[in-house]
Amino acid sequence: MEREYSYAVATDMMSNVMLGNVDDSILITSLVNPQVIRASEMMNISSIIITGGKTVDESMIELAENRNIALATTELPTFTVCGKLHNLGLTEGPTTEATENITSILPIDERCKGCVHCVRICPTEAIRIRDRKAKVDPKRCIECGMCVKVCPRHAMKPLVDSMEIMEGYDYRVAIPSSAFLGQFEDVKSRNHLLTALKQLGFDDVYEEAIGAEIVSNATRRKVSAAAREGRPLISSGCPSVLKLIQMRFPNLIDRVLEYKPPVEIVAELARKKAEEKYPDRKVGVFFIAPCTSKISFIKTSEGEEEESHVDGMIAISDVYRQVLTRLKDLKDSEVEDLEKTGVTGLRWTSPGGESLALGTDRFIAVDGIPEIIEIFEQLEDEKLENLDFIEADACVGGCLGGSLTVKDPYSARANMKRLVDEAKRKYGGRFLNTCDNTHDIERTKKLKYNSVLQLDDDLKVALKKMEEMGRVLRELPGIDCGVCGAPTCRAFAEDVIRGTMPEKACFINRKNRDFQSK
Repeated sequence: MEREYSYAVATDMMSNVMLGNVDDSILITSLVNPQVIRASEMMNISSIIITGGKTVDESMIELAENRNIALATTELPTFTVCGKLHNLGLTEGPTTEATENITSILPIDERCKGCVHCVRICPTEAIRIRDRKAKVDPKRCIECGMCVKVCPRHAMKPLVDSMEIMEGYDYRVAIPSSAFLGQFEDVKSRNHLLTALKQLGFDDVYEEAIGAEIVSNATRRKVSAAAREGRPLISSGCPSVLKLIQMRFPNLIDRVLEYKPPVEIVAELARKKAEEKYPDRKVGVFFIAPCTSKISFIKTSEGEEEESHVDGMIAISDVYRQVLTRLKDLKDSEVEDLEKTGVTGLRWTSPGGESLALGTDRFIAVDGIPEIIEIFEQLEDEKLENLDFIEADACVGGCLGGSLTVKDPYSARANMKRLVDEAKRKYGGRFLNTCDNTHDIERTKKLKYNSVLQLDDDLKVALKKMEEMGRVLRELPGIDCGVCGAPTCRAFAEDVIRGTMPEKACFINRKNRDFQSK
């Protein structure tokens, strides 16, 4: 408490704390749960101010003492505390400096052994091994979560929120991804699942599929117009695919649907209704997420929404066992009528599900980043004809194959089929949710080209660097061994030109030179 500090960070989302370099700062928050202490310890925060007159229990105090973290409480709201500290000379923390270059995946050095599983699987070459530890370049990361899946030591951590985040809100709304429904076998009905989820401490539940239906209905009209122009539209549902397009396929940006992700549409709708009904309560909206790519929309990444209506992201895997336990004890008399969507929205979980609602069979549904890249390259080269729509999902198996799910995508698809069949019997194929004014569901910030792959902004300088990169590449062994920490020799040559790796760092060339000198 007697130390001096240069800056402070104010947030009620611990995942935001973990996204930036908040080392050795003051944390200002209204949350009172152990997660605050754990996140602060991880980011080397040594002082926390609890605002709003919240009561700190003994367990939190004891945990802070054990971690050598100072706790202070005040009756003042967070806004007032920020103003007073700013007047005393504190400045904002570096988490606000470059929010366009953040990623929802954090390498854990203690677990990382420097293997190259993540380096080889990354589709945008965003990961390098430096000093036997994985490092993620946030500018190149599209948050597909492939590294999370393949790491044998679980050293790639998705920055999701814990259930404890709900404690900071008076009225809590859950938005389960449709992929959540596919994680459970032999359930009596969709309402059984949604009721079991609600019993975890939520006041209301809105399905993500509601937003999917709204987008599908609006897209049908867009597809008809695009068909007349002979220019296929590209789905906007997967944030990882949007980032890939911004980075590698800027010529396709104008073909991407301008609609928000379904979860964001539902979150805005749910928040509006809750605040109208309970104007005196602090409303929290929480997404039960299937993958890391969904997280990026909330973290204010470049080209996405400026402000999200979702307050927290909770992994499906983190609620799975609790929901399963409640399902076993749930009585039919306790089941609430919570389902509000039909077949169209539920189908979005599997490849081709979004396209089936568009009234055309001239579409391609592709899943998996390598396959998506191949399709987009063909589209750029004008090799694909007679197409109205391209549906692209970063995860193999669609959202059912997300990195935060529990079941494999094949079992989950079988589970979803039973729920889809149930919806068919009840509602047929009609849309239960539509939007009269499509401007309400459009992104307010347009997608922009991400020039991170350019060697230089100046074309002449970039060409010279490319020539030099070619020279470096010709002198490399060309075996893509990964020992240098880069995925390929070409990636290593790029690192050399960018100045992040010395040319002599190639292990094979160094060994050859040592052998020749002997």
